[in-house]
Amino acid sequence: MFSDLSDPDLDILLNIVVERSYRKGEVIFHAEDSGSVLFILKSGTVKISISDGKGKEDILKIVSSGDFFGEMSMLDDQHRSATVTAMEKCSALIIQRELFIDFIKKYPQIPLKMLATLCRRFRKTDEKIASLRFADAYGKVAKAILDIADENGIRKENGIEISHMLSRQDLADIAGVTRETATRILIEFQKSGCIKVKGKTISILNEATLRRELF
Repeated sequence: MFSDLSDPDLDILLNIVVERSYRKGEVIFHAEDSGSVLFILKSGTVKISISDGKGKEDILKIVSSGDFFGEMSMLDDQHRSATVTAMEKCSALIIQRELFIDFIKKYPQIPLKMLATLCRRFRKTDEKIASLRFADAYGKVAKAILDIADENGIRKENGIEISHMLSRQDLADIAGVTRETATRILIEFQKSGCIKVKGKTISILNEATLRRELF
């Protein structure tokens, strides 16, 4: 988001941010909390989720270092729309609403970059809604894996590696299926040779085969 800024401009930015650290499993904020700050993840991984109030969690997005979250409440000064939880030890840069608005008045390219990111997230949300309505369980799990790889995967010689501390339950919550179903489908995908699972690391070995599950 700040890649176009000069060093002097970045120095100005540094004067308005506060750095905070979070433990693994720590809730950074809950849905319905009041909030007027923007978080820029410096290190680690967090999950953005909503709950039905009965213990069922739906993970909307996994956010990695370099990305931001909390922008909706920061911009409209309303309550938080989701819960954000640290999936591992994290540190984030925090900017208060008033300071950020003053800052972007001088740098209009920053809100344009934020808008592009928000549009991309909305598109992903639309795709997920369509997947949850129309796709079968195989398609839902395949889409979850591909979406995570698109956002956080590392391309290697033998494929795309995802290693972001995702548990089977996390993957199931993203896909909108039960843990047992997600585990069974992962085993079948692995038998077919399109992925390799080792601990909490998933490697996509044949992306084309996995994408065929979406249709």
